[in-house]
Amino acid sequence: MTSTTPTRRDFMIGCSSAIAALAGSRLVNVSFAAPAGAEGAQDTSNRILVVLFLRGGMDALHFLAPVNDKDYLAARPANLRLSDNGDDKALPLSSAIPNLDFRLHPAAHLLKDLYESKDLAFIHACGITDGTRSHFEAMDLMERGVPGSGSPTPGMGMGMGGMGSGGMSGKPPSAKSAPRQNLATGWLTRYAQQIPGKGLLPVASGNSALPNSLLGFGPAMPISNAAEFRFQGSGEQLAALRKLYSGQDPLHASGTHALSAFDAVQSKLPKNPDGSNKPYSPDHNADYGDSEIGRSLRSVAQLVKMNLGLRVATVDFGGWDTHLSQTYYFPILVKQLSTALHAFYNDLSAHRSKLNIVVQTEFGRRLKANLSNGTDHGHGGVMMVLGGGVRGGQILGKWPGLATHQLDSRADLAVTTDFRSVFAEVLTARFNLADSTPLFPNLAPSPPLGLYVPA
Repeated sequence: MTSTTPTRRDFMIGCSSAIAALAGSRLVNVSFAAPAGAEGAQDTSNRILVVLFLRGGMDALHFLAPVNDKDYLAARPANLRLSDNGDDKALPLSSAIPNLDFRLHPAAHLLKDLYESKDLAFIHACGITDGTRSHFEAMDLMERGVPGSGSPTPGMGMGMGGMGSGGMSGKPPSAKSAPRQNLATGWLTRYAQQIPGKGLLPVASGNSALPNSLLGFGPAMPISNAAEFRFQGSGEQLAALRKLYSGQDPLHASGTHALSAFDAVQSKLPKNPDGSNKPYSPDHNADYGDSEIGRSLRSVAQLVKMNLGLRVATVDFGGWDTHLSQTYYFPILVKQLSTALHAFYNDLSAHRSKLNIVVQTEFGRRLKANLSNGTDHGHGGVMMVLGGGVRGGQILGKWPGLATHQLDSRADLAVTTDFRSVFAEVLTARFNLADSTPLFPNLAPSPPLGLYVPA
């Protein structure tokens, strides 16, 4: 006789499916957004923060650089630097930086469009104050929001307005590894815990797993494809899970939340007459391209339009560790990034006023090329901020220079902007966060970059 009652094994598989979807295949400390009106909660209205992490260490000096800098010209072969001449010359930017001709990689022409329309700003020479060149350590420090001791490199600090030249007297000290704090949560988790509880989907990742910046935030959901975000077991398993998660403790609440999120996302998908899901159709014929980053950002755009209360989204885009054959891989990656970001912004044109996108990487690359037609792990990198209220069309921050005595460890672009100060300004100026200290302990005060147009 065949029984329709789920076996213990089937039941456990169903449970694992729900929990894996809930926590990105890892069950971490369960925590929830503070209820509306709770002490310390901040009203973030309906604005959405999207954090895009370029993993591997993007070569900032091959992406955005002063093409007329004699030290830059002397340090790199022509195929690993930007140029102001030739068939593949870099894209000039309309920014008023005295004596410095900063240009953008030619594969990033769609980002140039966003820059010239004053929707996009660059912040150069930024990163962690810790001196590590390890991917694992640098990403972990960034995602926990506690790079080293938080002590700035002397000479750091930015004023309002465009990037300044020089600004360092004598030889800047090298970044040093310092005692590190070991927080159990990611900085985005600490931010998400302050968002008043609104909607079923306050936090999501456009990838198949959650980043460490969301470590400890139970309600976060990894949704790389909305159409596939559903319970994978049988109807009997689903009924059993709903009964199992009928309690009031945090684990039961997390399970119920995951199942409700499955239902909500599936109910928002447009259907064909036969009940199958229609393919997602971006607005304005936005073309994301066929790439990892394109698929992830398309998924986030679809979630935004579902109006399920999304307030924070993360996207990872790997492949930037260009030790070898950088001249081949780098233009491909830059084009994919440029295409996907441009499409995302156009697809969500109706949501631009509430959308803020921050692009980061764990560190930059060495000023000098290696012997394998690539670049090794460096220090200072570049960040981008795109979206509503951004004072775009500018390169912000303090440019340290590329002369040997101006470099970190006499080898790398120095960090003059702590990456945390960028996020702190985004959240305080745009998301009504009163105090960024819980997110970024020991962050040294610094003048604002002036990322946003005054309200």
